[in-house]
Amino acid sequence: MCTLFLCFVAISWLLGNIDCNCDRYVDVAIIGAGPSGTYSAYRLRNQKLTIEVFEYLNRVGGRLYSTTLPDAPDLPIELGGMVFLPSIHKRVFKVVNEIGLDYKSYLGGIGNLSSIRYYLRGINRNYVDTFLYTYHLREEEKKADNLVKYLLQKLTGNDGTNLTQETLLNLKTYDGRYLYTVPFDEALSLVASDEAKNFIVDSSMLSSLVWLNGSLYLWESLLQARDEREDDNIKTPVEGMNSIPKRLIELFLESSKKHTLTLNRRLMSINTTSINTTSSELYRLEFKHTQTTDVGTTELESKEFVCAKQVILAITKFALSQLDWHPLRDSRVQDAIHAVRNVQAQKVFLTFPTDWWMSKAAYPSLSIISDRPFNYFVYWGQSQVSGHYVTLASYVDEEQAHFLHELNGQGPVINGSTPGLHRVTQCLLDHLLEELAKAFNIDRTLIPEPISSISQYWSTYPFGGSWVVWKNGYRYDDVISTVQRPSLTDNVFYVGADHSTGENPGWTEGAFEAADRVIEKYFL
Repeated sequence: MCTLFLCFVAISWLLGNIDCNCDRYVDVAIIGAGPSGTYSAYRLRNQKLTIEVFEYLNRVGGRLYSTTLPDAPDLPIELGGMVFLPSIHKRVFKVVNEIGLDYKSYLGGIGNLSSIRYYLRGINRNYVDTFLYTYHLREEEKKADNLVKYLLQKLTGNDGTNLTQETLLNLKTYDGRYLYTVPFDEALSLVASDEAKNFIVDSSMLSSLVWLNGSLYLWESLLQARDEREDDNIKTPVEGMNSIPKRLIELFLESSKKHTLTLNRRLMSINTTSINTTSSELYRLEFKHTQTTDVGTTELESKEFVCAKQVILAITKFALSQLDWHPLRDSRVQDAIHAVRNVQAQKVFLTFPTDWWMSKAAYPSLSIISDRPFNYFVYWGQSQVSGHYVTLASYVDEEQAHFLHELNGQGPVINGSTPGLHRVTQCLLDHLLEELAKAFNIDRTLIPEPISSISQYWSTYPFGGSWVVWKNGYRYDDVISTVQRPSLTDNVFYVGADHSTGENPGWTEGAFEAADRVIEKYFL
């Protein structure tokens, strides 16, 4: 039971009589301090509201997670989101400039086709030679300037140039079906040779970009991926991607002494409490305290209850599906929540004393895409402190991520590894270096042992995965209109990036898009 004094404060604040069953009261409770939660707080900071942001972990940023390795403290590495494209991610670009963050060009090589090598079917080639000679395409497919645009035009009559969301949702295949209802695998089979289909799948940096049971987002993603590789305008903040949510929350807290950030809390349930004198309602939020260590975040027995006039759920689809709130049990809402599917991914960063991929390899390259289980290797930069070379040695998703994660649970942890959840084991390292030796056509003995290492596998609560992909048969607009306000009689709103349009769930842009949509409609 709360004290008489707290009851008096609560009643005075609400100007009415309520059940005194909360530890404190706020105007708006924002759940989640990732990009969508911190951006929501930032946008509402000057609205004369008492706002509290709650976060499950002991850090701000969510799936934007920048850190450093001990021998390269001047080079932020990205365990989550890595970059933004100013020409496409316009909300992010605007915010980065608005909050005064410096940014730089990304060194990862995806902005220039000539800088990437492809190791596919056991052959190391550049993009053009891979396209022309590694795969036995039809002559008309070889002549296509952009294979995906060519196939989309064969399928729908539209080549994807200047394709808007509205146009995309209304595209039909030549047999009269809406494109969003046709699985990607079936769509390709209608217009592409088997080898063209294999090339699209094998040459994609990540498996989820060509999930064969997906639909619209894949066409958008592949069209954009080709454009990205022809455009060097790919940026990343100098201090790392999670400098974006960190700066947003700083500005939010600086704007009013009434605003607060509370870390290590898990929202368990939402219930309604009536205010008798006004017929309004409060939302009683049940939180469990959590504790974060090197081995992860665990829930404690202690709880607290917070009452709020409005609630913004800036959480993932995975966390939303586990929340106890009665409107989420509605079958219509459940179907909308599960219109997207979680994708697990893993990254492994290694530092080396030499740049062996350039100085020793038969095919020197700053980056390589492969169909082997390391998927994507890229040179990250050289530390000006130690002189050591940082690499993103492996970036995989789907089955390859599961495979590497299992390897990383076997054998001893290597020297120089980050401890706990971010460990790298000898089994995982041996596998990666053997695969990289083949891809770069270099003797394994010429690759030195790494000096430091770190890995990240996104699967546990509250994330459930690194990003989501849309299932076929769902329209973005129908799903989003359902999930952004699951109950039209409640002031509880969802701004999770996982239900943003197209391929945006995989980018910070999706978080800002979802938050903008709700805030502009219901708060401003």
